[in-house]
Formats: sequence, C-alpha cells, structure tokens
Amino acid sequence: MDIIVPEVSDGVTKGTVISVAAGPGDTVEADQTLLEMETDKAVVAIPAPVACTITEVLVEEGQEISVGEVIMRAEDGDTAERSADPAAGTAPSPESEPVTAPAPAVAVQAPAPAPAAPAASEPPETPVAADAPTEVDLSTVRTGDLVAPAAPSVRRLARELGVDIYQVQGTGPAGRISEDDVRTFVRETMRRITGGGPAPAVTGEFPGLHAQRPLPDFTRWGPVHTEPLSKVRRITADAMGYAWSTIPMVTQEDAADLTDFERYRREFNAKAPTEDKLTTTALLLKVCATALKVFPQFNSSLDLAHGELILKDHVHIGVAVDTPGGLLVPVVRDADTKGVAALARELNDLADRTRQRRISPADMEGGTFTISNLGGIGGTGFTPIVYAPQVAILGVSRAQMRPTWNGNEFAPRLIMPLSLTYDHRVIDGADGARFLRWICRAVEDPFNLVMEG
Repeated sequence: MDIIVPEVSDGVTKGTVISVAAGPGDTVEADQTLLEMETDKAVVAIPAPVACTITEVLVEEGQEISVGEVIMRAEDGDTAERSADPAAGTAPSPESEPVTAPAPAVAVQAPAPAPAAPAASEPPETPVAADAPTEVDLSTVRTGDLVAPAAPSVRRLARELGVDIYQVQGTGPAGRISEDDVRTFVRETMRRITGGGPAPAVTGEFPGLHAQRPLPDFTRWGPVHTEPLSKVRRITADAMGYAWSTIPMVTQEDAADLTDFERYRREFNAKAPTEDKLTTTALLLKVCATALKVFPQFNSSLDLAHGELILKDHVHIGVAVDTPGGLLVPVVRDADTKGVAALARELNDLADRTRQRRISPADMEGGTFTISNLGGIGGTGFTPIVYAPQVAILGVSRAQMRPTWNGNEFAPRLIMPLSLTYDHRVIDGADGARFLRWICRAVEDPFNLVMEG
C-alpha cells in the first residue's frame, strides 16, 4: 500500500520533511510516527495508518512534500493476503470492504485507479487519495473568518494561475470576484513587479499584493551574507503586512496594580506542582475572556463584503509564544468557561508544546482575541498589531514597583503596563478606554470577575 501526505489542516498544502523515523524493513504499529513535516503553522507528525512493515521510503530530510504525495510504501497482513490470492484483480469488487485507517489524519492510497464503493457506515469525511479527481474543492473557501466571494470555477482558475484568491479585489456585487478580476490582478501585479505601470487603486477588503521596491547592492558598502526566511517568519510577515495595510489601528495604554495578585500568586506557587504554576498570563486569560462577554464588539470580525459585523458567541484566546523558530500563537479554547487554575494548567502545557513545535496547525486556528505578554523579557510598553480577522489585541509589558499615592501617602505598588490595539472601524476610542479600564479593575480586584462573569 502507498502512504500519502494527509490534509493536516485547512489551507496547508505542503511542508518540509524535518525527520524520518522509519526505514525499509521496519515494522511499525498503528499511529506510530513515520516522519515529521514542518508546515507554515507547526511541526506535524505523520503516523502510520495501520500496523505494517515499511518496504520503501520515498522522501528524505529537507525535501518539500505536498498533500496527496506518496511518502512511503508498506505491506500489512491484508496486503500480503491479497497478493497471495491469484483471484485478486487490479480493481476491488464493489462488495469488497475498503481499507480504512484508524488514524483520521492519514489517508491510504488504493493501488487501483477505480475507487471502491463506500460502505454505508463509512465516516463522511474520507481523505482524498492522490489519484482522485482534482476538482474536489468546490465548497466556499475560508481563511480564518474571511470568505472569498468567488464561484468554484473562479477559484479553480486562481489556483491554476498561482493566485491567492484572497488577494484579489472583486468588482461584482458585494465584492464578487470574477474570472476577469483574477486576470486583471495577474496583469497589474506583473506590471508593478516589473515597473511597467502604477499600482491599482485599492477599494475593498482584499487589497492585493504590495510589491517590494528593488533593493540596492549592499555589497557596495561592505560584506554581507544572507539566510533564508523560515516558514514561520514568511507567514508572519504576510499576516502582519496584510493587517497593517488594511486595518486602521489605534493603541490605548493603561496600567493595572498587580501587587495583591502577585502576593497571592507567590503563595499559591509555593505549594503547587510545576504543571499547575499560576502565571500572570493565566489571570489575564480569565480577565479578558470575561471582558469579551461584557464587551462583545471586541470578540467580533468585520465583514465589509457583506456589510456585517460577525459577533462570536465563543471565546477562543490566542497567546503569543516566543519560540526559537519565531512567534507562534496557540489558541486556548472556551476560555470563558474555565477557571484560572484550569487555564494555568492548559496554558503551561500549550506553551511547552509550542516551544517544542509539537502542536498541530489546528491548535493555532480560530482565535477571537489575542494576548501578547512581553513582561518576561522587559520593556515599558509597545504597540501590538491586530491579528486579522480579529479586531483587538492586548499587549502586556513588565510590571515595576512604582510609588503610588493611596490618598494619604506614596506607597510602593507593582504596576503592570497594558496596551490595547483595536480596529477603529469597529471600536470607538471611548469603548476602547472602557474595555481596558475594566481589565485593569478586574486585575486589581478579581471580585469583579465574579460579579460580571
């Protein structure tokens, strides 16, 4: 049987092999890791679909592979039995039972081009084999919460031309994208890259690419060296460039008195096991989750194409994690339904797996709000960039002891600077100030969480 690269996540089409864990002659168990593949979002382990013996490895470390590509060939008991049966033809009969993999993330490619009729009890989502028809993606395409308003034929044309449909500005009703829009995008992009014409006007949600101006020859002034951008850095650059060029952002600053919480945190951590250690970020997760229920416009996305504000009834908060490979943002789901202790345990585990690049792409999708805490590194303040299609992000800087007037005298208090950046198309300045002040009060007096949560 042929083992192929599965569809590991929505929007991920290829990756780079970073390690191969099985070789020819190795007998592996079901779900045992065969290789690890680095995608734009995370490192994904590709497991064995069934217990089998590897007969051939078709990839090597550093090789780029695509979804549907054969990576290994293997034999299991069923394969050997079919090979020994002289009556077995090249195509299975309709009554034969299809081979199903217990691991839902990995597909097994059938040796014959004619697919067997699916059993009535077969799961509705079956991975597509590499030799299946190419016209399978006929559903509405999404990137986060943005929808590309285009017909399947238009999306197919965009794929054939190597165009990201989300970069194309539609000229039809409600921003509908036509085939002419795709071809116009290709022409205008080539003109900008080659210097053959001015950049086209941008009027909608999908503004098009911004070509970089040619760089000078830096060797004229001294020696240089280059290094390739990592996949994480490339995807970060694309996301931040898109957000900066499309979202009118405002950053407001405030400060919270962390003294009482820090005293409680130290007492709690002195008795807690390592995996249950309480962090300031865990408290902020709970505070922000509750604040998003009080101020629902901060838990939304703007849909200009349809003239709507999408208000989310779920609260999934992304937490920026600094890793050797770059900044990654895993998502803590349903943060509004969990206590601070549970959030601390989940966050500690999630951050540890993120730094080891052991999280899946799905762990970094679906966030509705983001927290970026640089307090462990330093700094007195910064302006975080909203991560589209979200509308707000909270930045946290290092807390410092400051003399604070308590009504009678100046007393030392631990003050934590906070920076809130938001999409001014959705959120007004007064609402931004109220939201940030609510967070500060909740940090200073967590009783507010009980009253509002």
